[in-house]
Amino acid sequence: MSAAGSRPSDAQLAEFRADVRAHIAEHAPPFDSREGRRAPENADQEAQLRTWFATLFEAGFVGADWPTEYGGRADHHPLYDRVLSEELLRARAPRPVDQVNLAAHVLLHFGSDEQKAELLPPIRRSEHVWCQLLSEPDAGSDIANVRTRAVRQAGGTWTIDGQKTWITDGHWADMGLALVRTDPSSSRHHGLSVFVVPMSAPGVEVRPIRTINEAIEVNEVFLDGVSVAANNLIGEVGEGWSIIMAGLDFERFGIGGNVILLELLIDDLVTVVRHATLDGRPAVEHEDIRQKVAELAVEVEVAKAFIDDHVERLIAGAEQPGDGSIAKLSFAETYHRVSAYGAELVPMVCTVAADASVEQAKQRLRECWLWSRAYTVSGGSNEMMRNILAKRRLLLPTR
Repeated sequence: MSAAGSRPSDAQLAEFRADVRAHIAEHAPPFDSREGRRAPENADQEAQLRTWFATLFEAGFVGADWPTEYGGRADHHPLYDRVLSEELLRARAPRPVDQVNLAAHVLLHFGSDEQKAELLPPIRRSEHVWCQLLSEPDAGSDIANVRTRAVRQAGGTWTIDGQKTWITDGHWADMGLALVRTDPSSSRHHGLSVFVVPMSAPGVEVRPIRTINEAIEVNEVFLDGVSVAANNLIGEVGEGWSIIMAGLDFERFGIGGNVILLELLIDDLVTVVRHATLDGRPAVEHEDIRQKVAELAVEVEVAKAFIDDHVERLIAGAEQPGDGSIAKLSFAETYHRVSAYGAELVPMVCTVAADASVEQAKQRLRECWLWSRAYTVSGGSNEMMRNILAKRRLLLPTR
């Protein structure tokens, strides 16, 4: 990505925040982003989302950290990204697709000049939505165990065969970033390579998976004799593990950076507690409820404090190994605990009066709880995050 410009002043950040808010008010689609329902539900929503994302790129809000020759901004600074994320979340406006950000990150760091010239412009125009073809039925978060294979043909093309699962946004993605095994005699981290796979290519079959909240966010993807050109290989043969790990570290901090979602969850929880009764008394007057909400609010503040500290270390070039994994763990587990308590509380209390804001808060708490387990797996399971921290941060011996 581009080098960060000078640190913006408080006045510059305030001006940028105002510009983002004005852009959201003018261009955001007429529906809220819902947890576990971020993918479009029909053709009209998809068209609106693509148009919306394109405006964010065009305005220089998204992709600002790209090199200037590919559309980035010379005055980019990570604090601007933080402001953008906060404002999108607080406005409940649809957020840029995480998988697109990861694909752009991989292309900018490991792609050839030809690949960048061909594949980056359609991302900025939102003509290409990307997905990650990583997890498999027998691999899950342990993606070093992938079995999908690519075989080089006499003419230089590659033929890919295998199955991927839990593929977020695969049902409306145009392109996929696939981790496959190119050395059949290899195991674990060795012999893996990364390919660009057009999702419309012959032999690609996408089967949507309906989640517990009756939404389609993830998919199974079958690759049956899919032929891709030699220049669809990202980097060199056998470099797949290091390429994907670099991308996932970027993604994991992005997940942790959604810490504003935790604030919104607490806001919804407080809204319900203040406008509901339990056993004939206002819920807020129950000491155990007040205590639990306070404990969860403290957990949210702890997660925010780590993110703030990490951003400052990132700006200073003092990032530590495993920071992305800590951010991911902190966010995912706090999100689950807050939403789980909210979902437990909602059916126990009675709303004092018919209030649309209270009903919306209840609905969001239920939807967040149903989606919360996905965050503990997305970007690598929490168990894998702890393994990474043991190796990279604590330097514990491994077998």
